Amino acid sequence: MPMLFRCLLACCLLLSLSRPARAQARDPLDSLQTAYPFLRTAANRIENAPLGLQHFYQRLAQLPLHPAGLPGGRVSVVHLGDSHLQADEFSGRVRRELQRTYGNAGRGLAFPFRVAGTNGSPTFRTAATGGTWRTKRVLAAPDSTLPVGLSGISLATTDTGAAFTLRIPLLPRPDYRFTKLTLLRQPSPAAFDWQVRESHGRLLGQLPGQGSSVAAALPLDSLRSFVELRAARTSARQTGALLYGLLLENGQPGIFYHAIGVNGAAVSHYNRAPLFFEQLPVLQPDLVIISLGTNDAYAVGFDPAVFERQLDTLVSRLRRRCPSADVLLAAPADSYRARRYPNPDLARLGAVLRAYAQQHDLAYWDFAAVQGGAGAIRAWRAAGLAQADLVHFTTKGYDLQGLLLYLALQNGFASRPY
Repeated sequence: MPMLFRCLLACCLLLSLSRPARAQARDPLDSLQTAYPFLRTAANRIENAPLGLQHFYQRLAQLPLHPAGLPGGRVSVVHLGDSHLQADEFSGRVRRELQRTYGNAGRGLAFPFRVAGTNGSPTFRTAATGGTWRTKRVLAAPDSTLPVGLSGISLATTDTGAAFTLRIPLLPRPDYRFTKLTLLRQPSPAAFDWQVRESHGRLLGQLPGQGSSVAAALPLDSLRSFVELRAARTSARQTGALLYGLLLENGQPGIFYHAIGVNGAAVSHYNRAPLFFEQLPVLQPDLVIISLGTNDAYAVGFDPAVFERQLDTLVSRLRRRCPSADVLLAAPADSYRARRYPNPDLARLGAVLRAYAQQHDLAYWDFAAVQGGAGAIRAWRAAGLAQADLVHFTTKGYDLQGLLLYLALQNGFASRPY
């Protein structure tokens, strides 16, 4: 009896000590609501998640929470958008949170933005070290000589001295060093080969210019944070190269979160890039998040019927190429025209997105409502979350937006009925 009594006493003590800790635990949304009273955190949920995200959540449930040393698969998310995504601050926060929870499979899709003369993600750095490059974004008129593919932006060269470096910063974390590099290029007998070298010039491998697939993969001998890619002309018929991006993997189970964003892009721009849809299956997406609409509704004269047709074209092509992928439509943030005029067309665009999602069994995230509704961009600006143009967010604002999306996805996952 004395031993039983001591066991019961110990159990009671543990329970009494654990209650305050649980009582002090707060819902992250409650903390955000306190910090930013203009938010409507009660609206931060994924509509139609049980049906619209069923495949994604089933795949997510298969991942171990602590992947180190344990078997597991990979879940691939593709996030498609405009300038709100190109800098990878919004998508970067979602990526970090999902990978922190479910495992880091690698950086995923990367594009040499700096070589193309534009801004990009802080999770990797690229720089041209030789040659002359041409570039084209998805906004430009279609051009068969320089088509736009998976990244929404392409690089081309006819210079045998073409080269660029790719470096993963060791800080800040997460760790996006890679053990496998896949080059996405236009395969052709006339395409340059590509040598992959380490920082001291040692050859790690060579990727062929021709082949049957857009993807040419090179397994590496160890985790790498730096490589240089150099054009290699091995035959007289090789005259140039066309690059669509790179894939960086680390061989671990977990999440791939591929952000595809192009400054100024609208739904119609992606629709006129057939190679984008053709190459999308390379990423094997389980979920495609569409964060477009700011540019579609920015100019006066927005037509909901025209936008719905463009949206249907985009989604139909996505589902045709990747039939198992779920699709999540996200309402664009509140913004102003010319820094001074509220944009009422954003609410009309959001209504099209919600109705389309309901009609086609897609998931929908009403970020505009979570943000605070019409005119909320001014409150975000006053709080240091939005820039002076009343369109784009600050780094702090995109970080908050990414956290809100992660919490909405997690809430849907925790509430799933299966």
